[in-house]
Amino acid sequence: MIEGHTSRAFDGALGALHIRVLEMGGLVLEQVREAGRAFTEWDEAAADRVMEREHIVNDYDVTVDEELLTLIARRQPMASDLRAIIAMFKAVAELERAGDEAKKIARTVRSHGARPKAGTVRDARHLAGLALSLMRSALEAFDRLDRELAAEVITRDKELDEEYAAGLRRLMTRSMEDSRGFDSTLESAFALKSLERIGDHARNLARHLLSIEAPPAYDANLRQAVAGQGGPAP
Repeated sequence: MIEGHTSRAFDGALGALHIRVLEMGGLVLEQVREAGRAFTEWDEAAADRVMEREHIVNDYDVTVDEELLTLIARRQPMASDLRAIIAMFKAVAELERAGDEAKKIARTVRSHGARPKAGTVRDARHLAGLALSLMRSALEAFDRLDRELAAEVITRDKELDEEYAAGLRRLMTRSMEDSRGFDSTLESAFALKSLERIGDHARNLARHLLSIEAPPAYDANLRQAVAGQGGPAP
């Protein structure tokens, strides 16, 4: 993958794994979208879809990790390539955890608890939009190996953190004004936190891309390998 490679098979294998990570990312992106819809519209069907696809996310986590380990064992990659493979390991872990947060939100809806109040719904919808946008941008950065976009994702995550803190304060204020819906308040607080955590995982995904620190030849050769696989971006 970097300058000096003699094995096109290795290039192809690494490019194929890059595509597999993006496929997993596309699925997680849909999980986040559906979880946000489930909570803000109190849509049990959307929550059910998230829960039904959870095992697919977990399957990606296991199989991609196994494929990455097999690539290391068979090819004994050079240091620069090994950093890229480790970044993929970490990216898969972040995606799996983001999927877990989407699952938590879906479970809240499926628990048949009290529906969140209008103010909380507005805050959740806003946070879900920010989290979804961050995750989409992080995946685009990973797809294109775009370090500038990755840096932008890291910066934008601060906005989501601030909006989460503000939304949580408003939720607590409403709860103090009317303590009868404590259970609903607690569930809503967890849902807002899950959305904030999804943004954190998007930020971490961008950080893993920046951690590769590969020479320009790496970017060019990985793009060529990925293009050869013919895989679409999520």
